[in-house]
Amino acid sequence: MKKLPKWLTIPLLAFALSRLLIFGVGTLADTMLPTEEGHWVADENSPFLSMWAKWDSQYYVDIATNGYWYRPSQQSNVAFFPLYPMLMRVASIPLGGNLILTGFIISNLAFLGGLIFLYLLTELEFDSNSAKHAAVYLAFFPVSFFFSSVYTESLFLLLSVGTMYFARKQKWMAATIFGILTAATRNLGVLMWALVVWEWLRVQGWTMTAIHKKETWTNLFQGLKHHWFELIVISLIPLGLLVYVYFLQHNFQRPLAFIETQSAWMQEQSTPITVITKGLVKLATTELNKGWMTLMWNMVTRLGFLALVPFIWFKLGEGYAIYVLILLVAPTNTGTGSLMRYMLAAFPAFMLLGWWGRREVVDRALSLSFAVLLGVFVSIFVNWIFVA
Repeated sequence: MKKLPKWLTIPLLAFALSRLLIFGVGTLADTMLPTEEGHWVADENSPFLSMWAKWDSQYYVDIATNGYWYRPSQQSNVAFFPLYPMLMRVASIPLGGNLILTGFIISNLAFLGGLIFLYLLTELEFDSNSAKHAAVYLAFFPVSFFFSSVYTESLFLLLSVGTMYFARKQKWMAATIFGILTAATRNLGVLMWALVVWEWLRVQGWTMTAIHKKETWTNLFQGLKHHWFELIVISLIPLGLLVYVYFLQHNFQRPLAFIETQSAWMQEQSTPITVITKGLVKLATTELNKGWMTLMWNMVTRLGFLALVPFIWFKLGEGYAIYVLILLVAPTNTGTGSLMRYMLAAFPAFMLLGWWGRREVVDRALSLSFAVLLGVFVSIFVNWIFVA
């Protein structure tokens, strides 16, 4: 019998073991730990499915059920991009309209697909050993339970990593299709346009480090001359965002309503330095409780991923590094406490960790700490305590 390829078996194993951990620990925590009364119950007939539909999940279910609505200065579901709830609505038809079950299935299948693409991309950039570790570290990252929840995290991962994988293989049409879908999944999905363009420039021989050399610009001119159509195709990636902007203008006369409504979540614009300073002050003055723990780990994530950016630049190139930096800075500007969840999409960081994980001491430290923290945070999440 022919053996399955590693690009399939390793992600499958990482998926299975990590999901076994979160489903087991989540069930125990939901059963044994007290939960405050009055929270939304996603599925009255399935406590298990209800565990994976908390907080923002309500908005995706609402969009899939009732469509979009916008109320100025109030929390409105226009803040959430359309691809995920659209998939929920369509795919729920053969499942009897059960949106929670549908979202759960979509999230888990997309996560498995995202792990496969992450393995393939990391193997392309480094080697199969690094790819194995990258898949495991992402699967066991402390908040990776969001990949199995009724959230967009897994779909965004699948589409963004897939976009970059096809770009690195110079399959520009496939990269564009994945990029359009990424831009329709989350507001920062449009970043894939810049990342794909950056990869196209690299293929033509243009790099930031050689920007002062004449041949760099000569190569770019030749690339524009002979491969202009590829660039036109890539320029379609923002369509995923622009179609949603048009929809908002047509229905609410507010094309940027998805940005305007963020203020209702207390997400006011500020500088990254101000946010970090305020976060550190809050850590020093807040009592030791569940809120302090969440605040502390979001701060650790912010500083940790920021520290990885120079190493990503050195090992993977400036395009990957700038992508991670923007993922860090954009939500930081709003003072969000959800950074741990947002950084699940920072796949270049997990690729770098995978390369570092070839060293046994690094692998053991990351694997053990991630698995323990994953168990802790999933216990918190299933009991309606805000994590990210």
